[in-house]
Amino acid sequence: MPSPTPFETISDYCARQRKNECVRDLAYSIYRQQFESLTKDKNPTADAATISATETTLLSPGSLLAHVRSAEETLRKQFEDELKPIRQHATKDSFWFAVLTGIVGNIIYSILLIVLFVVAKDQLSSWLSSLVVEKTQQIETTKSQK
Repeated sequence: MPSPTPFETISDYCARQRKNECVRDLAYSIYRQQFESLTKDKNPTADAATISATETTLLSPGSLLAHVRSAEETLRKQFEDELKPIRQHATKDSFWFAVLTGIVGNIIYSILLIVLFVVAKDQLSSWLSSLVVEKTQQIETTKSQK
């Protein structure tokens, strides 16, 4: 049976530790970054034994724990950086201001609708009555043709 790939090793570790996919993917990214910096940057002609030793070292339990912790810390910092502006603007005063503007907006909308119907009442009633007359005439015409 072939040995598991580094991604499978990290994925299994994260599954055992009940870490989500974001942490797993970021931990794998951290592993790849370290692996490439250790194998390709310093020694472009690294042999298979060196690559295997580097991979084994980077996939040891302690290194896996470090990758996962680093990934969690990075995600936590990113989340806090994204949340900071929202927390600064989301105060109790802004909440009540939003509630008040919603109520005032609904009242103004209701008043405008009432004014519109009062002003247009005569036009609406004449239009509706003409519709009723036309429909009645169509029914009478249909009955007389039968």
